[in-house]
Amino acid sequence: MRLIMFIGRHRELQQLKKLISDENTNIGVIFGRRRIGKTALINKALENHHALFFEGLENRSKNEQIKNFLFQLSIQSGQKLKIRSCNTWREAFYSLFQTIKNNPHHLVFDEFQWMANYRSEIVGDLKMIWDQYLCKIHGITLILCGSIASFMTTKVIRSNALYGRTSLTIHLMGFHLPETKIILREKGLEEVLEAQMYLGGVPKYLELMVDGPSVTVAMNQLAFTKNGYFVEEYDRIFTSHFGRNADYRKILETLGTYQYGLFRKELAEKGKLDLGGGLSNLLFTLEAAGFILSETPFNKGHKSRTAKYFLHDPYLRFYFAFVEPNLKKIESGLHQHMFSTIRQSGAYLSWLGRAFEYLCIDHAQKIVNILGFSGIDFSFGPYFQAARAGASGVQIDLLFDRADKVITLCEMKYSQSVITKEVIAQVEKKADYLREKFPSKTIQKVLIGFRDISRDLENAGYFYRIIRADELLSC
Repeated sequence: MRLIMFIGRHRELQQLKKLISDENTNIGVIFGRRRIGKTALINKALENHHALFFEGLENRSKNEQIKNFLFQLSIQSGQKLKIRSCNTWREAFYSLFQTIKNNPHHLVFDEFQWMANYRSEIVGDLKMIWDQYLCKIHGITLILCGSIASFMTTKVIRSNALYGRTSLTIHLMGFHLPETKIILREKGLEEVLEAQMYLGGVPKYLELMVDGPSVTVAMNQLAFTKNGYFVEEYDRIFTSHFGRNADYRKILETLGTYQYGLFRKELAEKGKLDLGGGLSNLLFTLEAAGFILSETPFNKGHKSRTAKYFLHDPYLRFYFAFVEPNLKKIESGLHQHMFSTIRQSGAYLSWLGRAFEYLCIDHAQKIVNILGFSGIDFSFGPYFQAARAGASGVQIDLLFDRADKVITLCEMKYSQSVITKEVIAQVEKKADYLREKFPSKTIQKVLIGFRDISRDLENAGYFYRIIRADELLSC
């Protein structure tokens, strides 16, 4: 097992180890997207402990799941079980109790949503057997692990059966830039930033970058050649997370076309989706999984009807922008240096600018620390307003609304050349808009830039602070 999976996971690893070492019986829940390192984290925490691992089968019936569970129990325990004798999860879990009651083992149920067939029935049966039998085995821990966040939160953590019974919940997220820098320690600043913008800090994805001569060469091989890992990853994600529900695909593909997001009504129209209540459930599931993000203007509540939806997963943003449109060419195998050609296009440079903005938004807490107001209460997010008759729309991607009566306006620039004083006019237009809307607030302007800053811009003293991209990489 490579160390790469545990960089930046020290807190989660220690939490899990503490839970496992507790003399009491405990239930822990871990969830996160595919390839985020959940199973690796659990394996590391359970080193030197006796444990039984059970993994659900993708898209199989309840009876097949039960048989698979008992088969795994039989193999790992070395005991011959009557696999065909169990027709319910209650019976299967009681067989588990009978097997370990005199030989305690920690228990891991991996891809729990598959075991459950996305239904809550299994949770009720598990709760009964846990309360009456399993929890009486001294010192064991039950870890429920899954890749469907909506199922793990609503059907497990917040379920009537297990509500208040879980001792630890971990939502495992992708790495931020400091961790990505450590993983890609042989790469330069620009390559580290680009890898983060392409892949979003997913450990498995970054691991594939490590041994490549460059990030560009690795991405060309993995995303633009026949059978490349990133060519097929979208289908793997879609199948494992969402089965055969085509509406999920419509939402993702529609948002993938609009870099600056869509309002709910626009999304329904452009994706040819029913605007009714079913759409809310689809959007909730996608957002819980981290694939999309809903944002409301920073001065509105999170339930505001002005919510705008964005494709949030960096890999999916890259896939829909450059891989999906070229699938036929990739399949032909005749374009060996496709990514090098794409990188020279105007579309790529435009995409890169927007990707850098998303990267900065994902590192909002880092920006707060750099600016030194982490001790002040604040909310953050975008400010946007749809175009109306006689008035153009506006979109400002990152603002911090602070309790000290200051709005920090962040301008994010990923430029291929030196950033000059021309940026001042663009920012001042946004600042004027905010002054008009929020006259009681002081507007503080901050520039976050990738390329060098011109001396004239530095000397202008217009920005309260200019943050260089390399500052986001520091620990």
